[in-house]
Amino acid sequence: MALTFFESSVSAGASNGVPAGLFLPIADLPGVVAGEFADSETQATKESKAALAIANAIHTYVSANSADIVGLTSTRAKASVSDSLDNLTFSFSCQYVADLETETIGQIPLPASGANSGVGGFAIDDLFANAAEVAAEGAITGEGVVIPYADLADFGGADPAAITGVDNRDFVAAMIRSMPDLLPIRTASVASGVTTTTRPAGTTFTLAPAATAETDPTTGIAAADLPKLGLLQFTTSWTVQVALDQAAQTFDVNVVTL
Repeated sequence: MALTFFESSVSAGASNGVPAGLFLPIADLPGVVAGEFADSETQATKESKAALAIANAIHTYVSANSADIVGLTSTRAKASVSDSLDNLTFSFSCQYVADLETETIGQIPLPASGANSGVGGFAIDDLFANAAEVAAEGAITGEGVVIPYADLADFGGADPAAITGVDNRDFVAAMIRSMPDLLPIRTASVASGVTTTTRPAGTTFTLAPAATAETDPTTGIAAADLPKLGLLQFTTSWTVQVALDQAAQTFDVNVVTL
């Protein structure tokens, strides 16, 4: 499937083009203004704008709350291509724990004791305050984009039971990991504002001592369990090029071919 855009509200009904997924209205997408997801805009332009907005929304929340998030880090870097072009690269690292005893893999468990008990997770609506789950052929409330659940399945994402007041780290990690499949990459024949994406294989990492401390641990992992656990980190990044209008003092995604 693909990112599915809507320029206005849509009534529920057969063949209305709405996939089951997470709907993000433009109010939750930094830099996207009314009309930028209109049917008259090219798919590549809408996808490029969404790529920048979604990355900025996640990065802003994660960087502001980094001390209280377990298993997800974010960086944003800028490289000037010319006096009127900048490349913005977002990189997200999502961490998982594999348990040999139970033969399972999942998010690093949150601490269940001490001063940090319950700290480290976040809900989808912490990142996207007005997000909504939509069923296939369901209603759309206004201009925005749907991220289909079907595109997240290969990366551990599924229809979440809730998006408010729960821990949705697994869903957000799957959404991040799936983005290179959902974004158009600029080539000689494909116009896009997305210049590159990277999705290398997972790597192992070591937890900080505080993660398994006896007093006030920052995770729910016990030090005694470490020999039966494997720790994996998956890093995903994408770069969006923006063009600067020096006269108007504005910028926007630069959707062009190579």
